[in-house]
Amino acid sequence: DGHGHVISRYGDSSWRFWPWALKPLTLAFGDGPHRAGTSRNTLVNADLLRQVVAWWMYGPQPVREPGALMTRFYTLRAMFVLCSREGIAASDLMRFPHVADKVHMSMPASQAELGLRLLHTLFEQRDQLGFVLLDHEGLRRLESVLPCHESRQTPYIPPRIWTYQVNRLRAFLDDFLAHRHEGEDCF
Repeated sequence: DGHGHVISRYGDSSWRFWPWALKPLTLAFGDGPHRAGTSRNTLVNADLLRQVVAWWMYGPQPVREPGALMTRFYTLRAMFVLCSREGIAASDLMRFPHVADKVHMSMPASQAELGLRLLHTLFEQRDQLGFVLLDHEGLRRLESVLPCHESRQTPYIPPRIWTYQVNRLRAFLDDFLAHRHEGEDCF
């Protein structure tokens, strides 16, 4: 933190970013104590995920906002958990196409395109990272099965917004009616 106290160490099972985010923000790699219902990661996959997050933080184009880091982390974390559940290292994922074909199901549909971009960027940086998650063929196969996510706008207007709009319209009409003759005289 700003006072030189150690908040998290590289090998910790979770990294706390509250000094940077100015609010509670923790990235849990899944290899330490966990709550019931949370996903577990093997030590190998948690270490690979730590390496990826460290790369995002200190690589050539570092993440500048803690929220962006958290989004990236949770977009790809499920893929590492999938590899742990299947009993393979995430760095060996491209050797197991039947597992690689399940990656798209581990990502939220709204984050699938971001996940593909992140995986492509990690592939391009494979020499610096020292491992590959998905190669060209794996990325192509992932892209072909990604769900088409279309955001949908709801036609519902919340009451507080509706009330605000009605009040603003009433104020405009009252102002117009009060100054109608000045407007006519102007033209």
